[in-house]
Amino acid sequence: MHIEIDGWKVGIRFSASHFIPGHHKCARLHGHDYGVRVRIYGETKDCMLYDFVELKKIVRKIADEIDHHVMIPRSQEFIKHHINGNEVSIEFDGKRYTFPAKDVVFLDLKLTTAEELARYFAKKVLQAISFPANVKGFEICVDEGPGQGACHYEEVSA
Repeated sequence: MHIEIDGWKVGIRFSASHFIPGHHKCARLHGHDYGVRVRIYGETKDCMLYDFVELKKIVRKIADEIDHHVMIPRSQEFIKHHINGNEVSIEFDGKRYTFPAKDVVFLDLKLTTAEELARYFAKKVLQAISFPANVKGFEICVDEGPGQGACHYEEVSA
């Protein structure tokens, strides 16, 4: 059995900008309206698999932390960043951008692809929730607009 939350329909969305070095089109600064979808897999206990309310609250909090920011990977493997007072400078592929520090969110990932964002959300959910034994796994999908996105599955060990 599984339960599902569709962020497009229940308001778990965020808007953010990013760039992907080395990609012909996505290396340019651009943005998306993202939606986050979640599925929890397992068996019901007392006629319920998991509480929708708690799950939505946690996933919405993660999305809100990113909303209306420029997403920058904390790893400097592909994008070099320098923090100078209230400014963040970004360098990659011979380009340089400078943003107000308050407009930037650093994320613990290599690149800000939908695939890496799905992993990021899954990691943050695991840090926030101790799933009960009846939950066997969960899937987080981060969509770059309705109809296209990436999903990451995590098994849950009780």
